[in-house]
Amino acid sequence: MLLTKKSGAAQASPRSPFVHSLQRGLSSALPTMDRRAFLRRSGLGVGVGIAASSLTLVKKARAAEGKAAVGDGRIEVKRTVCTHCSVGCAIDAVVENGVWVRQEPVFDSPINLGAHCAKGAAIREHGHGEFRLRYPMKLVNGKYQRISWDQAYDEIAARLQDLRKASGPESVFWIGSSKHSNEQAYLMRKFVSLWGSNNCDHQARICHSTTVAGVANTWGYGAMTNSYNDMQNSKAALYIGSNAAEAHPVSMLHMLHAKETGTKMIVCDPRFTRTAAKADQYIRFRSGGDIPLLFGILYHIFKNGWEDKKYIADRVYGMDKVREDVLAKWTPDKVFEACGVPEAEVFKAAETMAKNRPSTIVWCMGQTQHTIGNAMVRASCIVQLALGNIGVSGGGANIFRGHDNVQGATDIGPNPDSLPGYYGLAEGSWRHFAKVWGVDYDWIKGRYENAGMMTKPGITVSRWIDGVLEKNENIDQTPNLRGVFYWGHAPNSQSRGLEMKKAMDKLDLLVVVDPYPSATAAMAAMPGDPADLNPNRAVYLLPAATQFETSGSATASNRSIQWREKVIDPLWESRSDHMIMHQLATSWASAPSCRRTSRCRRSRAWTSPCRKTSCAR
Repeated sequence: MLLTKKSGAAQASPRSPFVHSLQRGLSSALPTMDRRAFLRRSGLGVGVGIAASSLTLVKKARAAEGKAAVGDGRIEVKRTVCTHCSVGCAIDAVVENGVWVRQEPVFDSPINLGAHCAKGAAIREHGHGEFRLRYPMKLVNGKYQRISWDQAYDEIAARLQDLRKASGPESVFWIGSSKHSNEQAYLMRKFVSLWGSNNCDHQARICHSTTVAGVANTWGYGAMTNSYNDMQNSKAALYIGSNAAEAHPVSMLHMLHAKETGTKMIVCDPRFTRTAAKADQYIRFRSGGDIPLLFGILYHIFKNGWEDKKYIADRVYGMDKVREDVLAKWTPDKVFEACGVPEAEVFKAAETMAKNRPSTIVWCMGQTQHTIGNAMVRASCIVQLALGNIGVSGGGANIFRGHDNVQGATDIGPNPDSLPGYYGLAEGSWRHFAKVWGVDYDWIKGRYENAGMMTKPGITVSRWIDGVLEKNENIDQTPNLRGVFYWGHAPNSQSRGLEMKKAMDKLDLLVVVDPYPSATAAMAAMPGDPADLNPNRAVYLLPAATQFETSGSATASNRSIQWREKVIDPLWESRSDHMIMHQLATSWASAPSCRRTSRCRRSRAWTSPCRKTSCAR
């Protein structure tokens, strides 16, 4: 018996609100949305759509002139987005008889302007790669063995049911992905919320949580303020902690165009990088000395009266305290002592940024991947506020992120401290999303074993190891973690490898959902300390489709949103992430306590009771 939203009365229902709400979201969004519908709903200009469709028609006509060697000769051009970094380069994929045969960079894209980098030029390999995970697998005696989807769903669902019954919903940790589309990332957070937990996270915690906190605590907005193509309006640019030429190659295209019109480029880096090779001024400083260098630049700005006094008076609070602190403590001799940069070089950088406004600042993980990364980010923000460069074209904080949809997944995805859209976890936020999802608030509240955990942030991706290994009194939840889902994420970007291996061995359930066998799968199969190995541990690999085998939107680092068309059908036995979420939810929610039952292969629903009367259970 389930409480329905409309009447609040107890009524018999064949489906749990968990499954029904997920299915409703899928049926109303993913299958019915195409790129044209996405553009219309996004309110984008008609001209952009006409230009894109016209170019596609021309390419289709030209491609159709050739003849395929086999098949019916059907050739299609699909618009997709590169997945290798956060720039979001648009690609036209040419598909012949269902096979992705070649690709072209999109010339009318304002982001990549018809350009490819070496990584983007090889993007087809991600879809047709020979090392794809081809079918579900299970770890048996140290070796992965092929199993069916039915077996995988049955066993994982049964394990989840057992863990929930024995230890509650908080005993499972869900690691989402910045490789998911916006729609999938949103569904992932919804999935975990309806499961009854805030124990979910994704890659942004590792690569850019320091930026979000630093920028948001400075001016209330935790993201890049301008866009890649707007950098062509800059008169000067300061790169610090960013090797854009290698990490975000196409972003350098805009800076190189800007340099052709006189833009001054400053690169601050302990190494002489390919980005530094294009700089007008290269500053080598001691690793970790970002704050002394930035405050050294501020010293000369304040000393020479180059700050934007009107902007500061109108829009900035507390800059007088910063000015007092910088002039007293960050004199040229102290800056040299802390970061090793002579006064003349620091003065030249300050003069260039001040006398060539609007000027922009660019940073990436060279700043964020420090124990004081948050403070480094704030120092970068303060420089731009002092110069009046925030909120103007050609200025801003250009924060280059990592994955193709890390910004979108951060905005609406599986964050442990917030519901989609930065709503937080307050009761009012939950009531809002209960209404959006079409389920009763009290039903969601009942999914949480401890009502207090509903409004409390969950464990982060960098600390799930402690959720397994720490004494229970040292973690802020009732049970320790017993199950972990790695859904489009791998641990090779994190340290603590030995502890992670130990934690993996102690789990009851480890599920890896990925297009390729990841480092997680390799670590789980490695021999470990027999004393750490849980004899009842179950490890599964589920082949997810790539983003080229499904459709959805992606948000680039500068928050431009683009629609990905489905390029090819899922290869081998892979299934899309949203399909796996829905089918897994269906399997878990409808599975009876006894597993020996029959099930409809199409609907994935349990249909009849067990007929094996001799069963001991």
